[in-house]
Amino acid sequence: MKARLLGCLLYAVSSCSFAWSDAIREISSPSAQSKLAEIAAHHKAGLLALAESETLILLDQARAQKLPLDIAAAQHERGHIATMQGKYDLAQRVYKRALDIYTTEEKLPQTAVILSDLGTTQRIQTNYNQALDYYYRALSLYQSLEIKSGIAEQQLNIGSVLRALGQYEPALVALQHALVYMRRNNDLAAVSQSLSHIGGVYMAMQQYQEASSYLNDALAINEQLDLKFDIAKSHRDLGELYLKMRRYERARSHLNKAISLFSTIDVPLESDWALATLGQVELEKGNTNDGLKYLGDALLRAIENDFTGLITHVHLAMAQAYLRINDFTTASFHAEKGLSQARTRDELGTQIDFLVVQAKIFQAQKDFENAFLTLKEKDRLDSLVVDKNRAMSLAQLKTEIEVERQAQSIELLRKNKAIELAQAEQRNLSNIIVMGSLVAFLLFLFLLWSRYHQRQRNLTLKRDVKERTQELEQKNRELEEAYRALEQVSLRDPLTSLYNRHYLEAQLPGEIQRCQHNCSKNPDRRTTENGDLLCFLLDIDDFKHINDEYGHLAGDRFLVQFTAVIHDVFRQTDLLIRWGGEEFLVICRHANRSELILLAERFRVAVAEKRFQLLDGKIIRASCSIGFCALPLFRDAPYRLDWQKTFAIMDYCLYAAKLSGKNCWIGAVEAYDEPVDEGHQLNPLEQKFNLPRTEMKTSLNNLASIEWPVNN
Repeated sequence: MKARLLGCLLYAVSSCSFAWSDAIREISSPSAQSKLAEIAAHHKAGLLALAESETLILLDQARAQKLPLDIAAAQHERGHIATMQGKYDLAQRVYKRALDIYTTEEKLPQTAVILSDLGTTQRIQTNYNQALDYYYRALSLYQSLEIKSGIAEQQLNIGSVLRALGQYEPALVALQHALVYMRRNNDLAAVSQSLSHIGGVYMAMQQYQEASSYLNDALAINEQLDLKFDIAKSHRDLGELYLKMRRYERARSHLNKAISLFSTIDVPLESDWALATLGQVELEKGNTNDGLKYLGDALLRAIENDFTGLITHVHLAMAQAYLRINDFTTASFHAEKGLSQARTRDELGTQIDFLVVQAKIFQAQKDFENAFLTLKEKDRLDSLVVDKNRAMSLAQLKTEIEVERQAQSIELLRKNKAIELAQAEQRNLSNIIVMGSLVAFLLFLFLLWSRYHQRQRNLTLKRDVKERTQELEQKNRELEEAYRALEQVSLRDPLTSLYNRHYLEAQLPGEIQRCQHNCSKNPDRRTTENGDLLCFLLDIDDFKHINDEYGHLAGDRFLVQFTAVIHDVFRQTDLLIRWGGEEFLVICRHANRSELILLAERFRVAVAEKRFQLLDGKIIRASCSIGFCALPLFRDAPYRLDWQKTFAIMDYCLYAAKLSGKNCWIGAVEAYDEPVDEGHQLNPLEQKFNLPRTEMKTSLNNLASIEWPVNN
């Protein structure tokens, strides 16, 4: 697992240069194209600092001239440089700015390029699910546009992610497909990338001879093209390979060459990782002092630059080294440090590597009880890794099927549109010929009637054109619906299949505007039926206890069953949102606020009566707390409160329900914009949100039973 993660990080950085596409450059202004060519030359020479400076100058010029496509191209180049420098948060921000511009300008090929690069930044950070999502979105666009080079590039990217996940056979299939296309088009730089990835897969599979053949071929191509960064990467890959093959002199030679080349480029992460690998070589050669010095230097710089993955990698190498020389105290220190970091990032495979080292330390110290407990924890994590990989494989397969289905649907719509256009043109031509002949005949026979028949012909033509135009508009709407369906893949929570916050942010403003408009246009607003939005915030009581006692897998199973209760109680037309953790948001559309209490109590009872089945047939019961609020809260002034404040009121009610003993509901039904009686005592909610008299409801005995949070 450690080698697989290392390989993914090394290959992902170099593939940033491969993701550059002429599609970005060709739509930029002539001056920007010239500047981008200069920046690309600096990239090739490894002059990243100079390339970054030129990119910022280009960005300032584009902003001054208000050229959005040039701005996007400069932001895209900033993302490349930031990725190679290990500044991944910056890279994602500037990539997304470029993506917004290309999406607004409807530049689909350029949008696909940015999606691919966003996937690469996620892959470097081992966020494989997000990386696959971006890659498959880019692949779908390339397939719909029939851009074969882009399809091959995404096959290469997807193959590298599958390799990092340990799915070697499908990874090799995808990489081989990409290699065939790139060789056919004589794209040597891309061929080198493919060979490096395939060599890495064979290295992970411990087929070292095959790996050596592919990696040496990649090195030869990089030297032929004089790509300094890729040459250094190839030397480092070969150094790692020869370390695994116990050919230490060759490993040392390649790693020294890699370090020498990296030192001329501003890529500290790559240089320090090569130095750490060289330290492992020296340790294997028996040069303990030199090996520990190299590892120590790499660790200090990694901590200084916050290279979290490298820090963990070096801790593991140093723990193994000190274990070998029987310095159990220092070995335990590094093992504990690395294990803590791996747990923080939830890297199960890396945790297993550290647990193996800890078990060996305990065994060497004859602490067999702790050694047994450590190995037991390792076995538990092994099972979790198997389950996690199985779930990832299923999710990937579902994504592949959905992307293929969407691509076929889009292609079918495009073909139907082309057929309709051809048929419309043919019919128009036939009509013109028929009507022309008729007019000529009538002109010959009835000269006095020529104007009348000419007018009739023009009316007929206008009607036909209008019909064809309507048909084309319908096809365009169908095509847009297909694109929207593809977009839905990224708008659902993978565990519960409910919509997520991104979907809510897209849908809620329109629903609120409809509701507010409906209230404002009816003079007698209090009699308006089914014109409200009913908002419920549902929180599972003591869910942390379920996770702690039965495990997170059982917690996930509980959440799926809890979601089923939501589906049973609420309508299919309601917005059902996974709000976060154990909180769920339900927004009932076309409803009446008089139904708030009925729905809240129905759901509370449904949860209380539900028998939740966990792993191994364990049955538990649970309860939930509910906060609700009608929107608009002021029916007489529907625009007075925005939805953020309405949600804050609902969240405050939920908090009060928690403090009031749980398994209950509290909510605001309506606020009345009228003077407050002198005898009316404002409750904490009215005080906190500066509300007038507000109608509150609760399932507790009375409103006085509510334990409100302390207002700050």
